[in-house]
Amino acid sequence: MSITALVDDLGVSHVTVRRDLDSLVAEQMLDKVRGGAVLRADRPLTAPAPMPVFSGTIGVVMPTSYYYRYVVEGIDDVLASGGEMKLVISEYDLDEEYRLIDELVASGIDGLLWVPTVSERLAPPGFLSMLERLPVPVVFIERETPGGGFGSVTSVRSAHERGVFAVLQHLAGLGHRRLLMVSRGSSQSSEFVREGWRNALQRLDLDPASSILGPDELGAGPRWERGGSDIVMDAVERTGATALFCHGDENSLFGLLQNARSRNIAVPERLSIVAYDDDVSAHADPPISAVAPDRRRVGALATRTLLDLIREPSAEPPLHLHVEPRLILRASTAPPA
Repeated sequence: MSITALVDDLGVSHVTVRRDLDSLVAEQMLDKVRGGAVLRADRPLTAPAPMPVFSGTIGVVMPTSYYYRYVVEGIDDVLASGGEMKLVISEYDLDEEYRLIDELVASGIDGLLWVPTVSERLAPPGFLSMLERLPVPVVFIERETPGGGFGSVTSVRSAHERGVFAVLQHLAGLGHRRLLMVSRGSSQSSEFVREGWRNALQRLDLDPASSILGPDELGAGPRWERGGSDIVMDAVERTGATALFCHGDENSLFGLLQNARSRNIAVPERLSIVAYDDDVSAHADPPISAVAPDRRRVGALATRTLLDLIREPSAEPPLHLHVEPRLILRASTAPPA
């Protein structure tokens, strides 16, 4: 088969085809030839044995948030051919999550998908020992084991840092130098986003006066406190920022746009805006450019990874899969005036 023919038949990129052919060559299934690959003469033309259908039950513990409904859809996609999901919702309360997990384990689950309420830097007391005591395999979704190091739990998450870098790279390419970021969250995802912001500012040589408005300025509750949009727009005017990057609280975009309009700050002529997440951004006026994490794919990959661990428990080191988001450009960004 030629690479060109595979690209046409499968509708994927040349890079994907070459990567998969390289994997099959490494497994001694194929021999590589110029422009493609051939089946090895010593390999019989037999189809691989089908993967047995999963008929067990997985537990899922995640917080109440619009973000995770798409993750659940990805879990459902994988379990459509067999298996059951027991979903329980937490309220960003780690002790409550412990209780819910104990109930799931007692009910007889075969594995656990978990979005733990932990920071990235430091594990709460007892958290690591609790993981060691769990009698079923675990995969974290949109989280990593706090503190890093070896022996951590397998995880699947969005590559938030890469999404942030793509935003700042786009804005820098338009000529923006001084930016402002809104990031109120206190989750690991927020930590990864803010770390990606700081790294991108340095790598792209943007104005170090570019700053972050976080929980201290705006509060960390589920809803913005009254006057939050004024705090943001005051900072835009005070710092001279020409671009605004909003992480989380996507509905606050509309309040920010209305506030900018009342101050005669035109978007995008005076202020470019990019959002993180893409649930409602396309419906704003003007439509907002946005980073779109592939949450459904995160859920599907986490489920497949967990099923692999259930079928064949492994002593191999844990996997940490990062799913790259997309940057969707709309009318809310332009070169600075």
